[in-house]
Amino acid sequence: MAFLKAMMVLLVVMMAILGSTMADVYQVGDSKGWTFNYNYDTWSFFKNFQVGDTLVFNYDPGLHNVRQVNVNDYNTCSNKTPIASFNSGSDSVILATPGDYYFLCDIPGHCASGLKLHVKIAIAAPTTPLVTPIAPSKGYPDHFPGTPTKKPLETLQPYHPSANTAYYSSKWFPMNILLPLILALCF
Repeated sequence: MAFLKAMMVLLVVMMAILGSTMADVYQVGDSKGWTFNYNYDTWSFFKNFQVGDTLVFNYDPGLHNVRQVNVNDYNTCSNKTPIASFNSGSDSVILATPGDYYFLCDIPGHCASGLKLHVKIAIAAPTTPLVTPIAPSKGYPDHFPGTPTKKPLETLQPYHPSANTAYYSSKWFPMNILLPLILALCF
């Protein structure tokens, strides 16, 4: 029985370690890849990019390339100050830090035709409330009849999926559910 308990504890530790290091791999443009006639703004809008995720650009290297650029070059479709250049046809880019990532194809006319991508990784949820309660002005009661007078004012907090729950893989599996279940089985 002691061996089983030790194995279960080891399993919990391994899951916690693996869960904190897992990252997603996104094929840019899904099955279409990096090409014309695809809306990369819509594609990226429905993704939840996190630090450590990888973007894979698949394309014909005889037709396209990938340049990581700054916001100014992205907006003007230029490559005056590229951050990185890729041209293998199957390029992987790790999103190593929070912030904005900008990519484009710098072959003349390609970026202007929509062959560009902006990916944003949130830095962190703001710690200040989005809405601050307003004190009642003079001449009005500080409560309405029939309501408690000592109830504190509520403030709206910004939504952040990890604000109150620890997640396995930091995305989908709630460790606050898994850990007690495994520990209950062990002990």
